[in-house]
Order: sequence, then C-alpha cells, then structure tokens
Amino acid sequence: MGFKKIRHSTIIPETPEALFRDLRNRKKEGLISHQADILREYQKLALDKSDVALQLPTGSGKTLVGLLIGEWRRRKFREKVVYLCPTRQLVNQVVEQSINEYGINANAFTGKQSEYLPSIKAEYRDRETLAVTTYSGLFNTNSFFKDVNIIILDDAHAAENYVAKYWSVLIERQKHDSLFKNIISFLKSIISESDYSRFFNESPDVSDKNWVEKIPTSYLYEKILELIELIDRYTSDESCDSNIKYPWSVLRGHLFACHIYLSFNTILIRPVIPPTQTHKPFSQAKQRLYMSATLGEGGEIERLFGMENILRLPVPEGWDKQVLVVACSCFLEIHLMKNLQ
Repeated sequence: MGFKKIRHSTIIPETPEALFRDLRNRKKEGLISHQADILREYQKLALDKSDVALQLPTGSGKTLVGLLIGEWRRRKFREKVVYLCPTRQLVNQVVEQSINEYGINANAFTGKQSEYLPSIKAEYRDRETLAVTTYSGLFNTNSFFKDVNIIILDDAHAAENYVAKYWSVLIERQKHDSLFKNIISFLKSIISESDYSRFFNESPDVSDKNWVEKIPTSYLYEKILELIELIDRYTSDESCDSNIKYPWSVLRGHLFACHIYLSFNTILIRPVIPPTQTHKPFSQAKQRLYMSATLGEGGEIERLFGMENILRLPVPEGWDKQVLVVACSCFLEIHLMKNLQ
C-alpha cells in the first residue's frame, strides 16, 4: 500500500507534545488534554525506562500517542522505531492514519520478508521513517527488525497468542497424522484410559470433539528427554511442516517450562510464560512501550510478555469526559452538515 511521503522540518522539538505542533501536514487540530497529559508523564517519568505500559481506553487516541512518542524518539535520538499491530489490516490502518491524519511518515511491513520493498527497508535502516508491522513480523526466527531500538506494542492486552505462537507447537491430527499418533502413544501412561480411548473413537460425539485436557506438568518432567527425542526425529525430516519445525527449534530448550494441551484433533505445546528475553530483537531493544485499552490486574502484562518491572503510566483523570465532549462535537458537526446538504 503506497502513501504520499511528507517533508518535515529539520528542527527537532524538545518534547513529543511540541512535535505535534510542528507537524505541518496534520489534519487533527490539537491534542485532547488527556493525550497531552500522558505525553508529559512519559517525558517526565519514562524516558529512560526499558519497559513502559500506558493505558488509554478505546476511543481515547492511544494510536496518536504511540506514533508521537515513536516519531519524536526517531528524530531526537536517531533511533529505529517499530510499531506493532495484531493484524495486517491494523498495520495498514495505522500507516494510513499516521500519514494522512497526523502527518507522520510511516511504512507498512507486511507479507513475506523477502517481498519487503528495498526502498522502505533502506528508510528503516537509515532511521528516516517509522516501521509498522505485525507481532509476527518481529516474533519469528529471522526477523528483519534485528536491531530495533524502540518497540511500540499496540493492543498489548490482546497480543498473547501472537507472541506465544512463536514458542508454540500445534500438532494437528489431519495434517501431522504420524506425529500426532506417536505423541498420543507416548502419553498413554500419563493420561487416563478413557481419555486415551477418545483418540481412537471412529464415531466421536460432541463431547469428544469439545473435550480439552491439560497434561499435569509434574507427570512430564521424567519424560521430557524422551519427548524431545520423539519430536526431533520428526523435525529432522526435510519434508517436515515448517509450522512445526521452526517453532520447535526455539521451543525444545524450554520444554520444562511448557504446558501440553490435548483435544480430539490437536496437541498444543506452549510455555506458561513466553521466554521473550531469549528473543534478541525484542529483549535487546532500548525501550518497549506497551499500549493497551486495559492493562488488567497487576502482573498480567508482565506475564503476557515475560518481562519484569514494567513502569505503568495510569489513565489520566477525566479522560472519559474529554472523549465524550469530542464525540458529541463530532456528532453535532455531522448532523449540521447533513442538514446543510
């Protein structure tokens, strides 16, 4: 998706809030006060912190806040900035907003890495624009963003599966028949006889198809080496499904920290807490900024991303009243325009 590039002033604003006033091509008239408040809190408390979480509910303009912080750091400190979204559709939406509404240059990195345009790769490497990609664009075995300085994680509360997928092995009955059956046989001494018999039921009913079970972790400890050997034999075959081979290559050394979930058609192996600190594109970044509509209870965002000591910037007081005023103003403007037509 192509968007028109924007020329920016060579003067570097002292704060993200000042940067907004410097954006000549923006269509948005001004920051809402809660957006300015949280930008000031970031400037005051979080500038040099490695992990920062900010909570701005849906409709409060957190995308603009994240883009302003990213663009300001890119200009101020000449840092490489990557903005993460859950889906490709959201990547393109953020890039469109960034360029056409806020006047901030950004490039979308979606699809296969081999198909990234040389021009946008060069702009990222030269720190000329923000990069916007999916979570899987960063969390993969050969990420293009190996040396990112600032990672902005949008919708962080909804990113658990996108992050954990990198360390998850999903074995499906239809796609991986031999491995599926071998693992079920391997687990025979661990699971109950009735659960074991489910897998060989030629006429499964609704209860069989909806059945889900977790293998007690303590039962696995003595058998981990056997399980690793079993899956290693399968993945050593050149014809092995890459959707198993690549996740297994990063998961096998962490099997002691994993859970195994069973259902009639699938076996899922995944960690309790994703070992993100072993993934250098993520762990070696100078700062990770987690943006969420809800940060959940204490420790939730830390568990999702396997990080400790995340500084939380709370929702500014009165944000809901400000958003309501803006929404009413927009509604009134639309209503008046319709009456004038």
